Amino acid sequence: MKLPARSRRPARPQSDGKREQIAAAALRVMLQKGVFDITTRKIAAEAEISVATLHYHFNDKEEIIFSVMENFVSQYRSRLNDALGDSTDLPQRIEVLIHFVCSEIRRAPAEQILLQEMSLYMLRHPEGQDLARAKDEHFQDLYASAFSQLVEDTPEAQQKLRALSNLIYTSLVGLFNQWLATQDDPLFARSADNLIIAAKAFAAAQGLSR
Repeated sequence: MKLPARSRRPARPQSDGKREQIAAAALRVMLQKGVFDITTRKIAAEAEISVATLHYHFNDKEEIIFSVMENFVSQYRSRLNDALGDSTDLPQRIEVLIHFVCSEIRRAPAEQILLQEMSLYMLRHPEGQDLARAKDEHFQDLYASAFSQLVEDTPEAQQKLRALSNLIYTSLVGLFNQWLATQDDPLFARSADNLIIAAKAFAAAQGLSR
């Protein structure tokens, strides 16, 4: 997951783990206070460094937020790959993916809320809109990568795969918001099962299985 070019800073030599330290501190602050109320001063205080040191490693708060998001996605990808295992069946992978995301929502709802807040924050700031788009595209890419080896490597098949990933991604966002509002676990489970049925039917109708 890469920052848009205009927001990317070349890596500092001899960082000595400072970027990771700052990103970890930012995550703790955001989980406590939300995205909209954090400042670089609060992040620096949590990281026990000066504001000048923070700005040596990051341009601004938006770049720190994106770094936290990158860490989220990297860990998410690793857990998803473990969940998928060696399955070579597309319908099974669809089911595993959706169940995995639902389990992540239940495991750490505060982190999922934070991801939503990050998107809203970026969309409210003109300089962050490219970051919001990059985050959205990356999650769809992540879902598509779970299926890519099971689909023909042709432009038409890849376009259909992208549509399947978009269906799953946007539906899961809706399921998450509904669950947050209702805390209705049985409804959440039924909705997830319905999404699995719909996604499998879409994949079959598009002829996506090799």
